[in-house]
Amino acid sequence: MAVSTSTTSPLPLLFLHRGTANPSPAVLSFPPSLRGASLRSRAAAAPPAETLSDEGIPDAPPEGEGTGIPLPSSIGEDGEQLLYGTAGKEIVTRPCAQLGSSFSDSLDVPQEKIVIRNRCGEKLVGVLHEAGSKDIVVLCHGFRSSKDSRTILSLADALTSEKISIFRFDFSGNGESEGTFAYGNYYKEVDDLHNVILHFKRHNRGTHAIVGHSKGGNVVILYASMYHDIYKVINLSGRFNMKRGIGDRFGNDYMERINQHGFIDVEDKTGRIIYRVTKESLMDHLKTDMQSACTSIDPNCRVLTVHGANDYVVPSEDALEFDKYISNHELHIVERANHRYASHQLELAAILAPKQKIRIKLRSYWVPLIEDSCKKIIEAAKTTNAKTMGPVPLPTKRRVYCVLNSPHVHKDSRFHFEIRTHQRLIDIMYPTAQTIDSLMQLQLPAGVDVEVKL
Repeated sequence: MAVSTSTTSPLPLLFLHRGTANPSPAVLSFPPSLRGASLRSRAAAAPPAETLSDEGIPDAPPEGEGTGIPLPSSIGEDGEQLLYGTAGKEIVTRPCAQLGSSFSDSLDVPQEKIVIRNRCGEKLVGVLHEAGSKDIVVLCHGFRSSKDSRTILSLADALTSEKISIFRFDFSGNGESEGTFAYGNYYKEVDDLHNVILHFKRHNRGTHAIVGHSKGGNVVILYASMYHDIYKVINLSGRFNMKRGIGDRFGNDYMERINQHGFIDVEDKTGRIIYRVTKESLMDHLKTDMQSACTSIDPNCRVLTVHGANDYVVPSEDALEFDKYISNHELHIVERANHRYASHQLELAAILAPKQKIRIKLRSYWVPLIEDSCKKIIEAAKTTNAKTMGPVPLPTKRRVYCVLNSPHVHKDSRFHFEIRTHQRLIDIMYPTAQTIDSLMQLQLPAGVDVEVKL
């Protein structure tokens, strides 16, 4: 069997090995597209910082009731109505399309609402998407956002379409979870994330990766620096310089005001109070040392930072700082993307969960030989629960050779010889480590040429 292998893109970062407790690190690598791109110059002026939250949310008055005092805005980062302060207990099963999915290939996956107690006894409400993998990916939302934000839902759709189970939840004081909303609260949210991971560990479910957007990006970085039990971390538009932008948001005299009154009330354009920044919460924000956290991350932990080039909420320069201080790090700058990747959701999904596919092309001079080889490959793939597409017959290549019958009297008489090369194409979707091992052990006839592309 002649085999030639060309790799167009290695298996993605979030590639899961279903049924494998300890996947081989050799097949877990970043796609080559995840290389740092040059930063684009900002052509447009940034919107006024005081009207935006860290999630880029326009200030809006609080609506609804909850346990946090004061409540954050009930209008999420995408303008959708969000719930605050109520911990649900029901189990729901809905297709992803009902959550506003824009992915045409999203699968209908069962969803279960789960309530987890944190260390303070508060209920953390989340939704588990069962897409087929035993290990899960935990999604963390940003500041004044929730598990139902458009960015989180788009990530959930992208990952579940690749048969990756995910869990999205609300931090304490946000969304449906109990607790009091606070401006800083980074290490409290790290503790919430730790309780979530421990909950699934007790139920024999491992956490394959943690993904955080905006403030959630800071949370996953801090988690990786404190706990060395997760080896894949994705930071989406996280903030490195914690002091940047505070003066624009609260006024340059914010320290004098907070020392005088003990708090700063953040208002919207109508004068309504959205949330209160206490001196304690502000100090918690300012004292959060992201540089120290980056240098404390285990070198075996692989960190991916994705940032929009046109992000005016958290400047893209912060992504370069993460790249400078994290040893095992990959950086990807999405051109023309803003903080919420509003027009780049599909591009963001392709970065995090590129299509998992092995393409096999077979060539042979004899049809029964190539058909038998195709049957063996498909059977080997199906035994590992991988999907197959094909075999697809490709056009047969014909090479005709003309030979003179005789150079003298019969020079006009000629023989025509023909060689036909038959071709077949097979795509193996969602391959696992067992799939690759099974294919490598196949014994195909010497008369079949096999070309494999990952």
